[in-house]
Amino acid sequence: MKINIFLFLIFFNFTFIFFSQETYAEYKIIDAPHCINNKGEEVKFQNMKSNNSKITLGIAKKDGEGKPIIYRFNYNQSSKPLQMFIDYHECAHHQTGDLDKPHPPQNSFEHLMKESIADCIAAIRMKADNVNGRVFIKKALLELKKAMKYIGFDKSTIKSREDNILNCFNKKISLSTYIENIIKKNFDTKY
Repeated sequence: MKINIFLFLIFFNFTFIFFSQETYAEYKIIDAPHCINNKGEEVKFQNMKSNNSKITLGIAKKDGEGKPIIYRFNYNQSSKPLQMFIDYHECAHHQTGDLDKPHPPQNSFEHLMKESIADCIAAIRMKADNVNGRVFIKKALLELKKAMKYIGFDKSTIKSREDNILNCFNKKISLSTYIENIIKKNFDTKY
């Protein structure tokens, strides 16, 4: 009986240490990448900390003066590859002019397409900007899937997003050509 209790305590302590290190791990916040919006304006990045959130996220917006900005929340909680992916994803919203149009309703086809396109641009940029792009995209996807599961996304949604990101990563197209095609399509399409 004493041995069982002892083994349970060892297991409990090991599990606690493992999960607490993962939960409370601190990462160095990477420098923001260069980002220019569809109008040629430089996009600013601002690091923010949220005590209420346990995930890393970014938000592409315009600040109070109408200037393009990306808010980076809790970047110290995620690895370099996920920080890069989120920066590139949010930058893509500025690059494609998403913020110049009214925001479509949450979970509408138009909203999901904008998110898929931003994921695609982020994947292509990770490949283009990094010698270790394939390693980085795999690490970013592991963390991204974990965060999506934590938030409550179902497996099919997570798998669909992962497939889109990997398909885009493997595209044989330059980043600038892909973005130009999206801007042209957005200009021709009214949401």
